[in-house]
Amino acid sequence: MTRFSGMAAFLAVAIACTAAMPVVPPAGRPGLFLLISVFDIAAAAWLLRRVPRGDRLPFVLLLLGAVWLVANTVTSLAGGAAAVAAADVVLAVANLHLLAAAVALVLRRGRNDIGGLLDAGVAAIVVAALLWTVLLQPDLDTAGVEVGLQISLLATVLLLSGVLGMLIRVLHTSRPRPVPLVLLAAAVLADLIGSVAAILATGTVTAHTSALHEMIFMVSYALLGLALLHPGAARMARPGPVPPDRLFTGRVVLLTAAVTVVPTVSGIREILGVHGDAALLTVGNVLIVALVVFQVARLGRQRDQAERRLRHQASHDLLTGLPNRAELWRHLDAALAAEQRAGRPSVVLLFCDLNGFKQVNDRLGHLAGDRLLTEVAARLRGVGAFTARYGGDEFVLLCDDPDQAAAARRLTSHLHAALAAPIPLAGEQVRVGASIGAVLSDTTLDADELIRRADQAMYAEKGNRRAA
Repeated sequence: MTRFSGMAAFLAVAIACTAAMPVVPPAGRPGLFLLISVFDIAAAAWLLRRVPRGDRLPFVLLLLGAVWLVANTVTSLAGGAAAVAAADVVLAVANLHLLAAAVALVLRRGRNDIGGLLDAGVAAIVVAALLWTVLLQPDLDTAGVEVGLQISLLATVLLLSGVLGMLIRVLHTSRPRPVPLVLLAAAVLADLIGSVAAILATGTVTAHTSALHEMIFMVSYALLGLALLHPGAARMARPGPVPPDRLFTGRVVLLTAAVTVVPTVSGIREILGVHGDAALLTVGNVLIVALVVFQVARLGRQRDQAERRLRHQASHDLLTGLPNRAELWRHLDAALAAEQRAGRPSVVLLFCDLNGFKQVNDRLGHLAGDRLLTEVAARLRGVGAFTARYGGDEFVLLCDDPDQAAAARRLTSHLHAALAAPIPLAGEQVRVGASIGAVLSDTTLDADELIRRADQAMYAEKGNRRAA
């Protein structure tokens, strides 16, 4: 049996169970839910074996959620007020596992789009909060449903809405849209519609309702099973594309509206003399504010990271990662100023030009030349001095040591030792040396003059080397 034939068989069973709802007595409907839930468990267990070990968490949670759905159905078969109360608890546990699974899938699939996921989740929760205060809460208040149960129901509606919003965001940024994720989003949507309809009808989501309401839940169970059985289900947890993540005006408006909608609605209710909504103020406000605060903090961290990257790029060489000429000048000016304040010379500057770099670049190509510069830079980092790339194949080393002559000899020795080992490039072992010009400050030289003299000393050594 192929994978698609397995989906076809499950779909046939799901359609039969859904079509049977209107003709089966209310007492027999839990049996239909039990049948479809068992199929969901089998689909989740089968999928779990196909998923790589590192991606199994969402599917383990889906399996546990399906198991709890079976437990809920079995509990409700007992009948009576105590069984309904117990079924409410079991259903809440099942929904928590299913929601956690959906969130885990969304975060794995959209791990490169956390900002967009949060925005979509917040927007969906805000819409659900308005739906609650306009449609659901007045009906529950009229029916005399206690606040504790209202809080539980509101949490269910808000969480389902938030997950649905994030799934829609994932689908919006995916090209092509993965069929299993489309089925999973449809399952969450059907569950949300069924929950809202059941709350309006009975003030709960577990009590027996009309055949139409329970058909909606059956459709949700069926869509979940189809998502798990689809051949592409194992790929649902793979990272999706990376959309741009910018702090634009619409995002600011959304976040501002999100944190103000619940207090605004509550204020309007008070002005109109309508009984306050404790459930919305307790659950809705906490959930929305927590998500918005997290999003604002994340955007703040992103801005700080972007500013640090820009500062680093402005002061460092892009190829080698070493400080660039501008950063060298800043460090050299600071070292000379400190030297003048101390009243004694201590600055040592080495100007280094690679020998043989041009030949490597001409013979092996610019890419090999870039790799050679990168390797040289990595070795110079361990010399024990501030090291900057001055330009091309020129590097400058700077240190502060009262024993200037000894420091210059030590750095020169370390530099030659660092370049002594051959460098593997393009299948060859390449050797490069260095011409080094060392200059010691005397508290009267400025940065330009020190660099000029070091450059002259380097060229003098290079000339002597060629003459020899």
